[in-house]
Amino acid sequence: MPATFKIRPRMRTLLSPAVTKIEMAGIVSWLCVLLIEPATTLNLLNMLVTASLLVIWYVHRVVADFRIWRMLGGVYILILSLGFAHVIDTNVQLRVFTLPLAVIIVVSSAILFVTVQDYLLSTLLVWILMWPNLDVGFYRELEVYLVIFCVASMSIGFTLSFTYLRNMRSVLLVESEFRTLAETDFLTSLLNRRAFMGFFQNALAEGRSGYFIMLDIDEFKLKNDQYGHDVGDKILCAMAACLKSTPGSHSVGRIGGEEFGVLLLGEDDAVAHEYALRLLGNIRCSVLPPHQFTCSAGVAQFRATSDMSAVLKCADSNMYKAKHDGKDRVFQDGKQVKPLRPVTT
Repeated sequence: MPATFKIRPRMRTLLSPAVTKIEMAGIVSWLCVLLIEPATTLNLLNMLVTASLLVIWYVHRVVADFRIWRMLGGVYILILSLGFAHVIDTNVQLRVFTLPLAVIIVVSSAILFVTVQDYLLSTLLVWILMWPNLDVGFYRELEVYLVIFCVASMSIGFTLSFTYLRNMRSVLLVESEFRTLAETDFLTSLLNRRAFMGFFQNALAEGRSGYFIMLDIDEFKLKNDQYGHDVGDKILCAMAACLKSTPGSHSVGRIGGEEFGVLLLGEDDAVAHEYALRLLGNIRCSVLPPHQFTCSAGVAQFRATSDMSAVLKCADSNMYKAKHDGKDRVFQDGKQVKPLRPVTT
């Protein structure tokens, strides 16, 4: 995944408070304009604009999808500009305020967008919508100043948007890199214990159900002492490669020296058993003799109401039963898991 996609949720989180405040300021200004002369401004079209702005403001606060959140900023500016343009069009005396109003909208909307391209497109639409309402007679022989105001407002907004977004991206990219380093096991490039348990805790908090599989490499310390630490590292990396290449898991991580964890989502025992047996088969043939190794696995089912510590304890107990029963096998609920059909790697 590109780094810029990784930081999108953080950009949304950081920008959302300011965006909602600016949008509310625009809504308050719009309502004030309507209430100055309610007899002429309180009509169906203006009420529709008001309702649309309020709906966009609310959805912008709660929506989780980044693309929708990004789009709503432009939709808000478009509807607000259409509303003001309509009010000015129906009241000739207000045309003198078209220029300062357009400048205010263009400059203040710089923070509503997460890309400079979105901002420039929005400002262009604002000027297209507001320009017909300018009192050209008032600015007769001063048209060059109109162009200057138009270009200056867009330039100021562009500078604010470009500088702010560039600095934010730089900071967030560095933050993302440090977070990745803090959550990744250096040797295997898997999630470390803290990050993996965070994924597990989030799954429980979201009401997910599934299976936790604890795996322990059989006789790892013996192989490490017999062949050396370089072979031990090779075995750990081979184990990680098997976890990454075996499809079906939600997340995998290294949770101890030679202990690894897997999260599977769903409530089908057969699917969890087939995955665990397939994984052990892949592990069995991952390294050529004399350094080949096996793994014992303990499976524990969890639900939204499960206690994570209890699930870990259950999986750990099943894993040790697998070891005591002969190693290189899967146990759940104190019993060995047998394949329902030949397991394919």
